[in-house]
Formats: sequence, C-alpha cells, structure tokens
Amino acid sequence: MPRHPFEVFGLTPDLVAELDDQDLFGVIKSMYRSLLKAFHPDKAKSRKKAKDRPETNEKRTVELNLAFEVLNLEKDPDSFKRLKKSYLSRQPTTAYRNSLLLKAQLEAQQDKEDHLAQSYLSYLAQAALPTEEELLSSSSAPLPAKGVCLGLSDVAITNNVRQSSWFIGSNFKELKIDPSGQMYVKQVGRSKFSQANFIHLLGSVPVDAIELIPLLERGEAKSFRSLPSNGSYLPKVSVLNLVGPKNFKRHVLPLLKPLLLERAYLFSLNNETFLKSGLITLEGVIVKFDRLRS
Repeated sequence: MPRHPFEVFGLTPDLVAELDDQDLFGVIKSMYRSLLKAFHPDKAKSRKKAKDRPETNEKRTVELNLAFEVLNLEKDPDSFKRLKKSYLSRQPTTAYRNSLLLKAQLEAQQDKEDHLAQSYLSYLAQAALPTEEELLSSSSAPLPAKGVCLGLSDVAITNNVRQSSWFIGSNFKELKIDPSGQMYVKQVGRSKFSQANFIHLLGSVPVDAIELIPLLERGEAKSFRSLPSNGSYLPKVSVLNLVGPKNFKRHVLPLLKPLLLERAYLFSLNNETFLKSGLITLEGVIVKFDRLRS
C-alpha cells in the first residue's frame, strides 16, 4: 500500500497541523532536496549495508519525486490542501488522546502502589526476620527494641533556632526502652525520664535518604527579631515535628525501616496526636545509640 505523501517525508499529522501552508511547504522542499542527495547513485555506492541496493534507491527516488509533485504548493495548491486535510484526519481525536493520558496516569499510579506494597512487604519481612548483624549491632536494633537508650536531636527546634535569633536551649532529648520493653522519655530541657505509654515507634529513615524539612507541618506565623540589631521583626513560620498522612505515605513510608539507626529520622505514632489529626510524629534524629546493661 503506497504511503501518504506527507509520510514519505517523515512528517507526522501533529507536525503538519502545527505549521501553516507556506512553512510546511518550505520544510518539504528542504527535506526533498536533502533526501534526493542522500539517495543519489554516487552516495548509494559508498554505503556498506546490503539493503542499500541500487534498485531500492531508485524506488525511493521515484517515491520522493511523486510525493513532491503532488505536494508542490506553488504549482498545485489544491492538491496540497486536499492531501493535507486527508492526512490531518489521521490525528487522534481528543477523546482518544484523553484516554491515552488517563491510561498513562493509571499505569503510573499502579507503579506507585506496587512500589509502596513492595516496600511494606520488605518492612514486614525485616521486622519479622532481622538479620544476625542487626540483632548484635552496637549502633542499631530491630523493632520492637528492648534494652536500648537513644539520644535524639529535635528537628523542629534545630530548624527553628536556625531561622531566628531566639536561644531556646538544648535540642537534645533521650528515649529509653528497658529490657522488658517499657519506654521512657526525657524531653528537651527535662532532667528526669517519664513513662511513655503513648508512643509507638514505627521505624527510621536515614537522614541522607530524604529531604524531610519541606514535608513537615507548619505552625502559625510568628514575629522573631532578625539577627541584625536594627529593631525590625520578621514573620517566621516554624516547622513542627509532625508529618501529614499524605506526605508520610508518599515520601516516608517507602523508605521506612523497622530499625533504630544512628543518623536516621525516627518516626512514631503518638496516641493522642494520631487519633485526633492523623499526623505522624517525628521523634527526632538518632544521634546516639547505647545498649543498656542487664
């Protein structure tokens, strides 16, 4: 079946639709001259591929000449416009384009869901079957952990102090899990541990695996004195140690490990916070890991 004249020059219906008649004919003339030179007998002899036989080049030259003759806008504008109209009818309809777009979106969504499901399966497998190295490591422990003490850097305090001139104090807190599995926490600025029955540890993500600050929830804007002592105040929006469920599921959950790791963000479910708002708590960055003596 003979090819459409526009197809002979390698022009798609979309490209033909974008150009006006004069510009389109200019492209056709340029391609016609270039292709004739490429299929000239002298050029063909220099080719090494067996498929470039003389009879093939001759047929290709004839096809180019015939296509250019019927697409010659200067000599036969009616033929040019008629063939352009017939070629444009090959364009996909809007409904078909939308269906292709929807199909691509569904496939992308399915890929995300498959990736998330595989990540969760890996999470369950790692939690159920920790390796011997994880069990004996001096800098990590699989969850549910027992007999460990963690030093944590509070991410929100660290970030907010860097944004303002306020001196809030130390950003260090501690979390201890005794050999029976009971958890205790010593919050920033406190001198004693208190029992923490409301915290359920989910796991950790290495700090170099995720850009977390943009994903954190924001508090209300407040005015802090700027660092230069010019008496001015600048509004600042402080970050919170909380991650919304959408950001957590999309960005954190695929990377989450059921491990306590140094230099990793530690996430938990705070009973009251999660039940009220669905927000996941960021306990902080694990900067110190110790095993408790029995």
